Parts: sequence; C-alpha cells; structure tokens
Amino acid sequence: MKRAVVFDCDGTLMDTLPCADAAYDAMFARRGRTCPDGVRTALTGLAMGDAGAVLGAELGEDGAALAEELNAELITAVGALARPLPGAVETVRGAAAVRPVAIASNSFRALLDKTLAVGGLAALVPVTVAGDEVRRPKPAPDVYLAACAALGVAPGEALAVEDTALGVRAATEAGLTVVGIGTPATCPGADLHVPSVGDPALRALTAGPA
Repeated sequence: MKRAVVFDCDGTLMDTLPCADAAYDAMFARRGRTCPDGVRTALTGLAMGDAGAVLGAELGEDGAALAEELNAELITAVGALARPLPGAVETVRGAAAVRPVAIASNSFRALLDKTLAVGGLAALVPVTVAGDEVRRPKPAPDVYLAACAALGVAPGEALAVEDTALGVRAATEAGLTVVGIGTPATCPGADLHVPSVGDPALRALTAGPA
C-alpha cells in the first residue's frame, strides 16, 4: 500500500467541463465567433499558459493576455457550474483519514482554490500545488514532485489519480504509480484503471490500511 495519494482536480475530482465550455463560449462570442470543437479538444487538460498559446493561434491575439482572460472566465464559471464528481468527496475523505493526501493541478492558484472551495474539498486537502507555482506544468512532472515533497514522501511511495493522458504522463515521469479514471483508451499509460472516482476499487486502494 502506498504511503500517500496525490489527486488531480479537474475531471478527476471535479466536473469542470461545463465551466470550460462556458468560458470558451464567452471568449469566442465576445469576438463574434463560435469555438471550434477541435480547439475545445486541444485545450483539454492544458495549463493556462499553454491554453493561451492555443487560443492565440486560433484567434490571432496575444496568448498571455488570452490566458488571463480565460482564467477570469473560468473562475466565474466555476462558481456557477462546477460540481464534485459522484463519490469524489467520499473517496478523498476516506484517503485523508488514513494517509497524507494532496492535489496537483494545472490550474492557476486562484482558480484551483475557487474550484476546491466550491466542491467542499479545500478543508479535506490542505496540501495543493497549482500550475503557476512550478516551473513547468503538466505534462512535465513538476507538480507531482512538488506535491510529494510537500507531503514528505518519495514519489515511488505515492499513488496518483488522473483522468487524462497528459496527467498520467506527468505523474509517471515523476515516479508515482498511476490510477487512471476511465479506460486504457480514454486514459492511456496508467498502471491500472477504474471507471470512476467513486469506484469501490479506488476507495480500497486509497483508503486501505496505512
């Protein structure tokens, strides 16, 4: 059994897809356009700076400014639309009762704090790492290395829970064992897979004997 658990946030613990769609729609509507499906797909899981670059290429504007605009839109949307995924709070609470837990996210700090507060997760997970607090966001391993350091465990002693190939790559390169939420097709590269964050198998892994 691993000594610690590090969770991703968006798509793993929190359903923020409607928030992202609302933010993209607002930004493109402001410019008299509709966000293409290909852009939505390309933006999935990206850190804010990388998302700004994708938007900049599509809109022909400064990527850094677009990243700030996107962050502001997401904070607004999270307050209205974000919800914990079924079983997420229970899984985190069970894990935190028996071992150190952390959250490692590509979101900027203000957005991550807002998301966790809306989901009722902030009080359960005191150790969190945001994408703007490390030199390189996912798919680089930095957020996971920082989370493990904050928890006082070696990466090989920790379990990561992720829902995207980008996140799995980050955790794997950091040296964690990775549980993928979904299937090998939707979350490739993980060491094992469970269908949802509330699945009994994941709860057994994260909340089993320390």
